[in-house]
Amino acid sequence: MTATDPTVAPTDTARDTAARDTDRGPVWPARAGGVALGLAPLLLAGGFATSPPQDDPGSAAYVASLAADPVVSGISAAFLHYYWVALLFGALAAMGLVRGRRGRGLTTVAGVATVFGSVQISGLLLGDHYLAAMGNRIPVDAAAGVLENLDAGIPWVSIWLATGQVLGLLGPVLLLAGLARAGVVGWWTVPVFALIWVLPPMAAGVVGGAGVTALTVLLGAPLYLLALRLVRRGSPDVLAATRTA
Repeated sequence: MTATDPTVAPTDTARDTAARDTDRGPVWPARAGGVALGLAPLLLAGGFATSPPQDDPGSAAYVASLAADPVVSGISAAFLHYYWVALLFGALAAMGLVRGRRGRGLTTVAGVATVFGSVQISGLLLGDHYLAAMGNRIPVDAAAGVLENLDAGIPWVSIWLATGQVLGLLGPVLLLAGLARAGVVGWWTVPVFALIWVLPPMAAGVVGGAGVTALTVLLGAPLYLLALRLVRRGSPDVLAATRTA
């Protein structure tokens, strides 16, 4: 049996290594979710900034606006698509910020709703690319007829669109409410983020495209705060506090 030299620091035991690996395990998913949440408002702002102008709310005007510049329309659709992808990963990570029972139920339900709604809407954005192409290959009215038939003539598409809009828009707001209930963020985050799909489009005629972009970036403050919380989960002081709790 080999004697232990008291002047030499002992090597890690298997238990120490396992504990350190356990600490390391949740760090990178949380940080990745935090980065995704931090990028989400910027991606949304990019989608608003490149969204083709549309004076008439009708289907024909929508198709015409997409077809006027398919490249820009595609960029806008890509920005919006990746906003929903980033929000999805961020919502999954944000649900892990709740440590106690308070707010856990609402956070979990709202997080799942956000993820499902994000999946629904991100898939629908592929249609913008097809409409932009159709608007330059066939008469705009014919392309608009295809869109209207999809929206009204196929029940599953209507359900797909409705669930995506309802869950994708309300889910993040309720997720913030659950996190506020749990004490992770302040209650101010709920009304601020609730305006991100309302205030920028309404202000477009007053502040212009640059103003809409800046306003969207500012209203994304609740997500930046959540991003900071998630990224800091891997810091030594937060890990120590978590182990103590």
